Amino acid sequence: MTVNVQSGVEIRKATGWLIFLSIALIILGILAIVSPGIASAFFTILIGWITLISGVVMMVEAFQSRPVRGFWLNLIVGILYVIAGLYILFNVGAAIVALTFAFGVLFLVEGIYTIIMAFTNRTGNGMSWLVALNGIVTLILGILVLNQWPFSAIWLIGLYVGISLLMSGISLLSAALVARRTIAA
Repeated sequence: MTVNVQSGVEIRKATGWLIFLSIALIILGILAIVSPGIASAFFTILIGWITLISGVVMMVEAFQSRPVRGFWLNLIVGILYVIAGLYILFNVGAAIVALTFAFGVLFLVEGIYTIIMAFTNRTGNGMSWLVALNGIVTLILGILVLNQWPFSAIWLIGLYVGISLLMSGISLLSAALVARRTIAA
């Protein structure tokens, strides 16, 4: 059994990139939080392009693997993806509203499920209250989103994406700095 140990220089170089990328995530997160409407539109347009490109790939794949079973299913699903992607791209406002509604329902279901799980699976003994609290907060977020819907669509997606980017950047930055401190010691 061999162990591949990287040198301090390689780790320092890798963590340098991680620090750079984490700072970029933090900046993007702050921009999304400061301007959630623009971030919501950008994120929704990104989803539209991903959906459109996925549909085109599925259609091409259907024709490439024609002898294999499922040609028509792959082709029809690909066409539906293309239609959905085009609809999202040409109706960004309606797509943002629909995604916000979906997030609200998701938070409601997740909150209820997490609360039930906290009381039925008491795996953490003393930490079950934390799971229940998470469920309660998530349930409240879902209620707030749906109570303010469709007006919450203006800010919700961008704000949540911004918070996610910010938290990802902070955690990545702290991991990179810990790795650097470890090799320095």
